[in-house]
Amino acid sequence: MPAWMRCLCLLCLIPSFVIADEPYPHSRQLEALHQDLTSRDYHAVLATMIPTDLRAEWQRVATPDNYYLFMKQHGREAIAANPLLRQSYEKRKYIADRFLLLVREAYEAKKQKPPFADEALLIKVLESADRRGKADDAANVSIRPIFPAADAEKQWPSFRGPTQQGIVPTGALLNGWETRWKTPLPGRGNSSPIVWDNAIFLTTEGPRPEAADAGPERYLLALDRTDGHVLWKHSAPSPHEVEKLYWKNTYASSTVVTDGERVIAFLGNSGLVCCDREGNRLWQTDLGLFPTMHGPGTTPVLYRDLVIVMQDQTKGTSLCAAYDKRTGLQRWKNDRPNQAGWSNPVLLHIGDRDELIYNGANIVISYDPASGKELWRVNGSSEESIPMIVHGGGMLFSSSGRNGPIMAIRPGGHGDITASHIAWRNERGGPHVPSPAYVDGRLYIVNDTGIATCLDATTGETVWQHRLRGRFSMSPLILDKKLLVISEDGVATVFHAGKVFEAIDEHAFGETVLSTPAILDGRLYIRTAENMLCIGEP
Repeated sequence: MPAWMRCLCLLCLIPSFVIADEPYPHSRQLEALHQDLTSRDYHAVLATMIPTDLRAEWQRVATPDNYYLFMKQHGREAIAANPLLRQSYEKRKYIADRFLLLVREAYEAKKQKPPFADEALLIKVLESADRRGKADDAANVSIRPIFPAADAEKQWPSFRGPTQQGIVPTGALLNGWETRWKTPLPGRGNSSPIVWDNAIFLTTEGPRPEAADAGPERYLLALDRTDGHVLWKHSAPSPHEVEKLYWKNTYASSTVVTDGERVIAFLGNSGLVCCDREGNRLWQTDLGLFPTMHGPGTTPVLYRDLVIVMQDQTKGTSLCAAYDKRTGLQRWKNDRPNQAGWSNPVLLHIGDRDELIYNGANIVISYDPASGKELWRVNGSSEESIPMIVHGGGMLFSSSGRNGPIMAIRPGGHGDITASHIAWRNERGGPHVPSPAYVDGRLYIVNDTGIATCLDATTGETVWQHRLRGRFSMSPLILDKKLLVISEDGVATVFHAGKVFEAIDEHAFGETVLSTPAILDGRLYIRTAENMLCIGEP
């Protein structure tokens, strides 16, 4: 019998207190946990989780109102003496026990012992729930994006658009999901498409060779926006050594960036490649080898006459360097520690200075993009960071890890500002891969296991949580007051950015989607596992 059916049978035997009126209301997180007990969508996702997913998943039991904190707040004797308190405590304990039973079964299916079998560790996690650091009121400092080129705000020149924040610059997704055209791609790739004028640019693998130790060719590809036909295909130099990749990664996972004249791609061991808009190679720079865990996959950014690349590595030498975008010659370089990280740096003008902000492992750090000089750092991100920094309401937001920490950081400052500039911090709830989105005072997060969360960006309090179907790798896109997300199974959901979750539309593409789409002039450009799609009404 599947786990969800067993749990459904158990719920049939739940004492009446579980459905009685609740004098001590549950948090949004606890309600989401309760709903997951019998959710077929959740059980389908749980079955796909690898051990590192499960290590984070079980810690969802540490809701801000979990049974252990409830007991500490009200006292054991008061709970025993007061029927209403006892009922509320027993509800919380029941939900936690049933949820941990599901996760235990997932561990046992992999012949592993669950970490929460150690009661001391379980109590430690429950006790740490929803701790927040406090700081003074946010400083009145302006924050605005730095565009890669003039008029870039009218294009889609980089990952998550011209602002790097997922904000659709012109128009919105039309009320139709018609496929205007579909173009087969030469091979695999997780990079997102970018758009400038009538061209779409992306990286892609070629066909996989039969030799197990040989890698496919790596291409920089341009498609015509009108009908999707291939404008040109540029083959990158063959690497001296082929990287070993995680099964989900590819040799074309880095999104390209353009200033309207040059198209620049980071292709791991094939280096940094720059072509003009007609596909002619202008230069190529060897960046060394990238033997890091899972393989490389971060995206370069353009700042004035520089292209900046950051790729932390668990093995090999981490990269943090700037190159002349006209020649490919190195202009500055920084040392970075060996660590797991695939976040993309974000360029922002904060107050009276430009900053390059990187959501790194354990530390969020800001550099002067012109010189590479460190400006400030904040401790507290997880040991493996992928989501990008998001800004809004005069604040910076860092999220990281599988169910890892989320922090709101006041801008400005010099040196280590951990003690002075963290406005709030949630110990858990961070996404593993997708970056958050900020809209009108709220932070929206869709994590890789399908939980959509809305946080009050001022306080970090949860406004709502909702389970979506499937797993997610792409980052949400903002269409005015709406958000668009697409699951790995290729199911798109549009929902309102508001105080309650309200789905507006849903559409299934029938193809695997890992990359974040581009949107321009009312057209949606989606890179699937095999094709490039153009979606929208005529």
